[in-house]
Amino acid sequence: MKNWCLGLDLCDDYSQLSYYNRKTSGAEAVSADQDERFCLVPTILCKKKGADEWFIGQEAYRRALLGEGIIVDRLVSMAVKSGTATIEERKYTAAELLERYIGKLLELILMDEDSRIMQLVFTVQKLEPVLMDLLVKVGDHLEISRDAIHIVSHTEAYLFYVLGRSGSAPQHTSCLFDLTESGFHYYEMRVVRGRTPQMIEGIHEDLEESFSLDILEQEPGMKLADSIVSACAQRQMGKKIIHSVYLTGKGFERTDWAVDSLKWLCQGRRVYAGQNLFAQGAAFIAWDHTRPETAYPYICLCEGRISSTITMEVLHRGKSCQLVVASAGSNWYEAKVDAELIVDQEDQIHFQVQTIGEADSRTWTLSLDMFPKRPPKTTRLELIFAFVEENSMMVRVIDKGFGELFPSGGQEIKQFFSL
Repeated sequence: MKNWCLGLDLCDDYSQLSYYNRKTSGAEAVSADQDERFCLVPTILCKKKGADEWFIGQEAYRRALLGEGIIVDRLVSMAVKSGTATIEERKYTAAELLERYIGKLLELILMDEDSRIMQLVFTVQKLEPVLMDLLVKVGDHLEISRDAIHIVSHTEAYLFYVLGRSGSAPQHTSCLFDLTESGFHYYEMRVVRGRTPQMIEGIHEDLEESFSLDILEQEPGMKLADSIVSACAQRQMGKKIIHSVYLTGKGFERTDWAVDSLKWLCQGRRVYAGQNLFAQGAAFIAWDHTRPETAYPYICLCEGRISSTITMEVLHRGKSCQLVVASAGSNWYEAKVDAELIVDQEDQIHFQVQTIGEADSRTWTLSLDMFPKRPPKTTRLELIFAFVEENSMMVRVIDKGFGELFPSGGQEIKQFFSL
């Protein structure tokens, strides 16, 4: 049986699919067409007129141009807005359309019955909770286990692309420029020294100087784009010591227009241009989820990762210890903890919050005043911790009662804390 560890970069304009190759210990791209030079698959759907047949990518464009089908695009934006599209008098939800697109994309690699997905990591430009919830549900409908679905930002995928390629923690700062029709983005990977375990930080900035890629079709537009990219690179990188620069996105599919930009970037640096970077980084993450121990024992701080460790002091088997509610560097969407406690003469719960880079910790307090007053050690509570956003944690406290002597009254407290 073929067990696939997949990375899927899902964007409004193009999507890309990669898999982890155990033989080469690397990530490889999947093409929608053997004749295609690159693996950018347009994020569009085409429904064949009068039939329940669907096509994606360039084939979708071809069918539409022949008048055989109806195109639907901007599937990611539609999903974020919980939108719908009406095709041949039937209304389709964004979830249905995205599920069809992802299903067709996965068919490129699941070509026989002797294949299954061990891990599937989606990477997206922005971690919108609505989109993340929808992708998990899409996985359910495609019969992919929830434990096998993960969602990361482009920033995190970039970090793991560099980590996966090097096989060890990088020693120097690197950066990435991503130029697409929807925007121009800058990423930077920094190694924070003097910490154990080693910490790696990823930053992302939307650049205001984005432009339509159509201008690259004419000589004046090429020169304008070159000057914009050159100015952005010099502003962002400045006097920083950056050893490696990556260029990706549809805008860098060819680089003959970026004459002055490349001349400046290549001064004392290694410059790499290519597609599928985010998808390959996601494939490295997918493979790492199958290992008993991570191959990347670092604290990664970036979009989608929690910047603080949150604990509460409890008594376990007669000894005081710290119950870790969330760890710095963990994925906020997956940081869910469920615990049961017995309260002993306490009317408050205290949480300690230690943020990386801050010397002093903070204390969060949750009052239990609304629960019934009972004798010591006869109040059993269920505590559920989950993040609703990267910097917002929800705590639910449910009264579970204490047997027949003190039945539960069904009370529940819900409180949000901001990091």
